[in-house]
Amino acid sequence: MTCRGTCIRYKAKTNSGNTHYELGHKRCTTCDIFIKWDGIHCPCCNFSLRTRPRSTSGRHQLLLVRQSKQ
Repeated sequence: MTCRGTCIRYKAKTNSGNTHYELGHKRCTTCDIFIKWDGIHCPCCNFSLRTRPRSTSGRHQLLLVRQSKQ
């Protein structure tokens, strides 16, 4: 599948100092965009959305943030 452009309506914005994943946004690798969406699949291309960063340092940072909120 390819991007049909409907995901632009759900484009997520971030504050300075916070990452998209910390704010609960999800990334579609096909559309190459962060979106604010409750489902597990992109509303545009129906691919699975990423909920965690790929890099080890990014995952570690997200883990620390989520643990400090608890």
